[in-house]
Amino acid sequence: MTRLIDIARSAGVSEATVSRVLNGRAGVNEATRRSVLEVARRMGRDVGPVASGGGPLVGVLVPDLDNQVFTAWAERIEAELFERGASTLVALRARTVEREREILQRFLHSGAEAIIVVSGHHAQERGPLDHYREVTAAGVPLVLVNGVREDLEAAFLSTDDEHAVTSVLGHLRELGHERLGLAVGDEHTWPVREKLRVFESVTADWEGAPQPVAFTDFSYAGGYEAARDLVERGATAIICGSDVMAAGALEGVRSQGLSVPRDVSVVGYDDVFWASLTDPPLTTVRQAVGPIARAAVRNALGGGEDSRRPARTEVVFRPQLVVRGSTAAAPGGAASMEW
Repeated sequence: MTRLIDIARSAGVSEATVSRVLNGRAGVNEATRRSVLEVARRMGRDVGPVASGGGPLVGVLVPDLDNQVFTAWAERIEAELFERGASTLVALRARTVEREREILQRFLHSGAEAIIVVSGHHAQERGPLDHYREVTAAGVPLVLVNGVREDLEAAFLSTDDEHAVTSVLGHLRELGHERLGLAVGDEHTWPVREKLRVFESVTADWEGAPQPVAFTDFSYAGGYEAARDLVERGATAIICGSDVMAAGALEGVRSQGLSVPRDVSVVGYDDVFWASLTDPPLTTVRQAVGPIARAAVRNALGGGEDSRRPARTEVVFRPQLVVRGSTAAAPGGAASMEW
């Protein structure tokens, strides 16, 4: 693919100017615009309809739409982009790094002015980063949600898992629970590592054996199996890494002949739209999807020449513990106000 810097050199303008022309942004005189488009076409670049004066195009990549939290991310980001006159190109299911790179390249070939990736391979502890660097090298702003890498220049926006896990542990300890289990997915991903780090740090000074952890996947079946495992290891409360897992955990507890929350309390994570409709309604951690989506779009469409240069930023957003009916006092114990 012809790079922005190559077009800029041939046209005698800056990369920022080329980007503004190819993405239909204002602030470029007509003569310069025509010159840049002519050079771009001559060098084999597909300028697309956006360069003809439409709004900016932003590529958005989410893992899937099966998990309602990712549906919420896609909907909120698209709504924020629409409010700013931008168009959205959505892609799904980048199961491998190779597939993710292909999607990002397709975004670039389509003339995307910025790219937002939610829970992508940037969350992997040792995942390759070259395909992200290809985006920033092209002068296209890159926003990465829920996952941080120290060796990459991009805008990172994440949920504050330290606050989330600490709040849940405090709530459960106040209810008298002393044996708590954590059910999470791949331990090599950034969100899981953060949850695990805080869980182990806070519970390290508690009396007795270390609190149990079950590594599974972020699915209903994963939550089901994790709950059975953690109950067998003595947990009277289970903290899940997603609401989908928590829904499975509710059934996993029942499969042991136990009741939620009388015998075992269950906590989810995300607060998807159906979390209040489970039986019992799910206590969960509500991610700040709306504020993070607004910040992602603001970073993507910052405007101005400085915004076209890769710059590392990192912002965390505080989630909210939403207490419902799936948590209650520990069986056979008195609730405590200190922990």
